[in-house]
Parts: sequence; structure tokens; C-alpha cells
Amino acid sequence: MKSRSVTDFSPLNERSQSSVGMELIPCSFCPLCGKEGRQLYEGLEDWLFGVPGRWGIRECSDCGVAWPDLQPVAEDIPKLYSRYYTHRSLPSTLFATLRRAASQCVIGRMGYPVEYSKEILPRLLSYVPSIERAGALDVMGLAPCKMGTLLDVGCGNGEFIERMRALGWSVTGVDPDPAAVEWGRSQGLEVFHGTVSDVPVSMRYDAITLNHVLEHVADPRRLLRECRKRLRPWTGTMVITTPNIKSLGHWWFKGCWRGLEVPRHLLLFSPAALSDCVAGAGLCLRSIRTETRLARMIYSPSVYAQKGSWNVGEGVNFNLSTKCASYAFQLLEDAMIQFKKDIGEEIYCVCTAPAENDGKGK
Repeated sequence: MKSRSVTDFSPLNERSQSSVGMELIPCSFCPLCGKEGRQLYEGLEDWLFGVPGRWGIRECSDCGVAWPDLQPVAEDIPKLYSRYYTHRSLPSTLFATLRRAASQCVIGRMGYPVEYSKEILPRLLSYVPSIERAGALDVMGLAPCKMGTLLDVGCGNGEFIERMRALGWSVTGVDPDPAAVEWGRSQGLEVFHGTVSDVPVSMRYDAITLNHVLEHVADPRRLLRECRKRLRPWTGTMVITTPNIKSLGHWWFKGCWRGLEVPRHLLLFSPAALSDCVAGAGLCLRSIRTETRLARMIYSPSVYAQKGSWNVGEGVNFNLSTKCASYAFQLLEDAMIQFKKDIGEEIYCVCTAPAENDGKGK
């Protein structure tokens, strides 16, 4: 990546002060096991949304996780998200429209009462394995037989819970961004402002979803424990998706991999590390796998990062050659995952809460 004129934030004793008013704490030791991590990357920049500074990434050889070696104090984390894309809707494209039509076919076959396209192309596409899996992930893989109460942690603009409400779920969201909360409430959605700890512990949900949330928190086990307290014991389902540090994309792009997203991604998991984290939070792992649905989305901005582009997170109009190459990358990952199961760009994990009297995860 091309070098840029930005402030180099090196640790000063115990804390550093950034030019955007953030206190940064050096973090050399694994957040999960406490072992000192080895340096994986140095001098990375936020080419997605332009938070100034340079950041290193460390990794733990025991746990299989990676993390930025400078992290903001908790009260300054919201400053990283002023331009973050999940808090607004992205423009639609022709392919996105076709993909949504195929997804509706998948969701209908799952048993949801939806009207889906009678056109032949989306119906055929909905049987392509990768597209079929991606369509199911539009509802986080939740089957309609489990329909009841759903809590979406980190609900952003509420698009997901609005979709699930239309499918028959009784939905609630929680998000730390006041603008996102205000927007969700304006759509008639029940949205709490803050973290899952701000959701009354007396409330129990049949499903809790964390869609690319876990990588944004400094203490994921604590977050999962708080979710477990609000999940209906044994019958409730928790679904987690998060970037996969062992993915083909990370191997391919190294420090320019879109999934690193410094400095917002505070902890990056491998499937084995997420399994251990789930167990450490007192949850029962039901299934874990990697998925390829984000391969194209990962590829294009990563290519632009390699070329030295800036503010890539706000762009969707990549050039034609990059778009074509992204489809080839998607096909390659779809083919390779048949033989190497852990190379998908994201991890998909399903777990449950144990019976309340078993004493786990206190």
C-alpha cells in the first residue's frame, strides 16, 4: 500500500493520544489467554473510512486470534464509527436485485410465508449451493419453526430486524449508535440504546443474533455471557457471524485484507478460537463452519487497498475488471471450500444456552 502522510501513533509509556481525541492503549498480549502475541503486520492504515493513524496487528499462536496492538479506551470506541457503513443503507445494483430475488426463493423453501419470483433465473440461481447458503444467511439460518422472540445485538439501522418482523418474528434490537437507534424507532421497531447489558435481564429470547459484532468488542466472552443470560435456556438459539482470520482472502491479500478493518476490528477469530470463546462463555456449541458469501465484497476493496486507494469503504463503483475478478475469486473460494472447510471469509456459529442449574459460564 502507498504510504500516506498521517500521524504515527507509537506507544508512549502506557497510553497514546490520537489526533482525533482517542486514548490508545498498547495491547501486546492475547485478549483470550494472556500470552504475548507475535507481530503479524505493522504500519497499517484505515483505508476504508480514514481514521488517522498507523496500526499494528499481533496474533496468538495458541488461540488463533489476531488483534490491533493499539486499542482505544472503551469510551472512545464510538469515535471510530462516525462514517461507518452499516448505519446507512447502500445503493442497490442489478446484481443485488437478482440476488435478493434468489434469496426470497431460498427463504420460501425454508418454510417462511413469502412471495418469491416466478421468473426462471432467480429460481435456478437459488439452487446454486453458495447462493442457497447465502440466502439462508439473510435470515441468519433461523428456521421458521423456531419463530418467537428475537434480539439482534448491534442492529445498526434495523434492516435485519425489520425483515425478520415481516417474516413473523417478534423482534428487538440494541445498538450503541444513537442515530441508528433513532432511525430504528422511527420505523416502529423496539430498539434499546447501548449494549446487550442495557437489555433487561428478565427478558428471554428464542433467538439472539450477532451479525459481525463480536470482532468489534474488546471482551467477547463477556458479551457472550451477557447474551447467554438473555437467551432462553436450552431451546434458545444464538447465531454468530464474524470474519475468519484463516480465510482465503486473508492469505491472498495479507495486510490489505478487507476483514482486518483496523482500527474497528478489535479481535479476529479462527473457527477454533471462536469455538473456545463460545465454550468459555458457558454456551453449548451446536455447529460451526465458514461461509463464502462475502468473497466478492472482500475482494474488490482489498484490491483497491493494494493500489493505495483511500476511503474505499464509501465506494461501490469499482471498475469493471475488478468486478469481474471478484466473481472469479468468489467461484474459486466456492470451489476450494469443498476441500478445505475453513477458508471461507466469515465464520458461522450456532450455539445454545445450557440449563440454568448447570453452573456453566458464571
